[in-house]
Amino acid sequence: MIKYKKNLGQNFLINNKILNKISKIIKPKKKHNLLEIGSGYCNLTKKILKFNKNIIAIEIDKYLIKKIPYKIKKKIKIINKNILKINFKKINKINIRIYGNIPYYISKKILFKLLKNNKYIKDIHLLIQKELAISLISKPNNKKYNKLSVLFQIYFEIKIIIKNISKKYFIPKPKVNSSLIKLTPKKKYVKNKFKIIKHILNNCFYRKNKKLFNNIKNIININKLKSLKIKNERINKINIKNFIKLSNIFNKIKK
Repeated sequence: MIKYKKNLGQNFLINNKILNKISKIIKPKKKHNLLEIGSGYCNLTKKILKFNKNIIAIEIDKYLIKKIPYKIKKKIKIINKNILKINFKKINKINIRIYGNIPYYISKKILFKLLKNNKYIKDIHLLIQKELAISLISKPNNKKYNKLSVLFQIYFEIKIIIKNISKKYFIPKPKVNSSLIKLTPKKKYVKNKFKIIKHILNNCFYRKNKKLFNNIKNIININKLKSLKIKNERINKINIKNFIKLSNIFNKIKK
């Protein structure tokens, strides 16, 4: 019998066909360093072990850790901790391949945690709510295009690998369908610090249907934006490259 805790946002993927498909998509090589977020009952872990035994499993629930079969326990390293409190530097691994079925209620927090540690990461495969996945890949002029879209597209190449995974394949059944996404850190990082870009985006998307100059006139002199030629553009029409240029202008002003 599968037991679950609502307060931890647990929804376990049980469909064998989908589990096999995901493991084949990830398909790690023996030399790869793997980190699983939320091993749960190890449904996906079992599949991944066919390819690679170099797995660090992060699991917050002590009850679930006790339920992991000994055959699996002796093959993987288990850390009983909240992923949000993990120190990636102490893991002492590089080019980590991350995968997992993460709790929906903290999915954004987990994504931000991974973004801030992207220098340690090779790629990421996550099961998240379908609506969030669509938002992450959305482009200008799309209703789903928002601050999150811009921020993550600045730092990652993002793909939806499986768009629609039915909620009926989980226990307990979540309220929404899921998607499998892949995030690959961009090799060429932006020059500005994360906090500068986030500050710009917080101001810009405060009212995303307004024109740019209305949203940032309190932090940047509008005359500084002549080279961009977008001061009269509405926020939801501005592309990623121009947001990066905007952060560069702001950075120069602050120095």
